[in-house]
Amino acid sequence: MAAAQAVVSALGLDRLLLMPAGIPPHKTLPEGSATSVQRLEMCRIAAAQMDRVEACGLELERQGPSYTVDTLLELKERCPGAELWMVMGTDMVMSFDRWRAPETIARLCRLAVVARDRQDRQRIREKAAWLEAHLGASVDIVDNPVLPISSTQVRESLSPRLLHPAVLDYIRENRLYLPPLERLRQEVAARVSPKRMAHILGCERMAAQMAARYGTDDYGTRAAAILHDCTKGLSEKEQLTLCEKWNIMYDYDEGDFASLIHADTGAETARRVFKMPPDIVEAIRTHTTGAVCMTTLQKILYVADMCEETRSWPGVEGLRALALTDLEAAVTSAMERTAAFIREQGRVPYYRTLDALKIRKSAVETEETI
Repeated sequence: MAAAQAVVSALGLDRLLLMPAGIPPHKTLPEGSATSVQRLEMCRIAAAQMDRVEACGLELERQGPSYTVDTLLELKERCPGAELWMVMGTDMVMSFDRWRAPETIARLCRLAVVARDRQDRQRIREKAAWLEAHLGASVDIVDNPVLPISSTQVRESLSPRLLHPAVLDYIRENRLYLPPLERLRQEVAARVSPKRMAHILGCERMAAQMAARYGTDDYGTRAAAILHDCTKGLSEKEQLTLCEKWNIMYDYDEGDFASLIHADTGAETARRVFKMPPDIVEAIRTHTTGAVCMTTLQKILYVADMCEETRSWPGVEGLRALALTDLEAAVTSAMERTAAFIREQGRVPYYRTLDALKIRKSAVETEETI
């Protein structure tokens, strides 16, 4: 976006097109990449934030690899008489003479090369002179200081400093650029005991069944289940260190700390380390206590954690069956069971569980009265 705005301003363009490649000819997109339609939509969202910039799906409409020369020939037909620039970065101009039909591209348009610094500008000048002498290319250099970060690093960090909020929202809503589930399993398995991992995988399977029944997306539900106990293997000291490092505020008393704090540190680990979106993070944060006004994903994880296949407490079979037939009743039953278990130990249930249970019972009573 910064480069687009710099080019529009420096060259006085009437219009700049953000054009994602349909099938990039120089590389294979990795598994799990955003689809071409999604990439175009992100371009549209970005373009909407800028003047004289719009997204164009021209290369998505064509069959086969997206060669620039074919795009320019089509643009010339669509916009006869228009003066065209092809905007590129330093790495692209350095390899320009190895593109398909570079002499034709040079005849159809000027090259606008975005320079990041003085060293970049010098390299571009030298390459521009060579391209002019050998291909008849005309090169304009546009200054645009940028952060020294690769597109891969942007996708892995998903940082608000590097992405417009509207684009970042789209990425999160569509679960783009998130780690594959198998990678999540491997990462978590390295952090917890084999027994804990068996519980996690059981929770994932149960949650996936519930997701199919109640309509949450499979990836998000499985990811929440895989990560929900990702810090369970840490000692109390290590948990406290994370709380201090990430400014995690908690109000658990001494008796509850060990059994509840991993939900908070796990949620922050999911957010900061694994770049999970807010709905998954919140499901992990409330999976031990429940909460008032829970989302469907929160309810599924809360129940699945209690009744997955490795659990063997008295009555678990009933909750397991209820989980796949009546989610609301299963949540209430799970909360009641948790509160009763804690009281049996001579402790007071956590207030978030009691508040949620009170409201749920009140809602049922009101419904029955109506």
